[in-house]
Amino acid sequence: MLKKFFFLFVFAFLSFFYSCSNSGTEDLSENSSSLKAAAEKKISGTDWTFELEKDRLTQDISTVNSIEKKIKLTPQVLLNSNYAAKLNPVYPYLEGFGSLDTSNFNSEIKKMSAEFASGLCKNQFSTAFFDASDIYELALFSLELKNRWQETFGLPYPGSEEEASEKSPLSSEQNSEKQNPVEQKGGEGAEKSEEKTVILFDEYLLGEPFQMNSLCEVPVRFVLKDTGFADIMLFFAKNTEGKWKIDQLQILKMQGKSETGENVDKSGR
Repeated sequence: MLKKFFFLFVFAFLSFFYSCSNSGTEDLSENSSSLKAAAEKKISGTDWTFELEKDRLTQDISTVNSIEKKIKLTPQVLLNSNYAAKLNPVYPYLEGFGSLDTSNFNSEIKKMSAEFASGLCKNQFSTAFFDASDIYELALFSLELKNRWQETFGLPYPGSEEEASEKSPLSSEQNSEKQNPVEQKGGEGAEKSEEKTVILFDEYLLGEPFQMNSLCEVPVRFVLKDTGFADIMLFFAKNTEGKWKIDQLQILKMQGKSETGENVDKSGR
């Protein structure tokens, strides 16, 4: 009798354990299915972007096809290889000015731009680059440049009477006599006076030109070291004879440096 009750007790215990175990498994399976379904729903409902540069992380760039593997790849080796000749050049870019890419520069316009800029650095306003009807543009440009010089750079315009009076302790009458040695030394003094070059800017940079049909715009940055710079746009156009001439100039920006060395636009334009 006891043996019979023992077997019934063991059977009931095993049945209870199996049912509990089976219930936990079903709950776990159901939870797993729910999480998987939620994840799949989230993935399918998300707009994914196209993968950029797919092979960049897996591509081997330690070797180049045109260079033998036994040669150590260095910048110098790469620049002197045939591979470098096939690469597109990278040109510098100045913030607030633009690209310095002059690879597509019209040779005639580039030469005229360089000659005009070089002359302007020496305070020379040549009329040779203008048609007779556009010379007034040069006069207006010269006047605006002189008017904005003092307030932008905090210095008298080079070669002006204000600059001469600041540099010389002599009176205006004595200074005038000193600047005019013709009366004292004749022609020799006049030649020496004419040979004196006034430096307006230290250097210039030609920017990327924009050309369309018979019109072309050339940005130029004129730099006055430790003082500031001036960005000027040269507008070229073909005249009735088919020759390129400057028909307009525009001062885009004049900016000086503060005492901290940072560029500050003092002109307010």
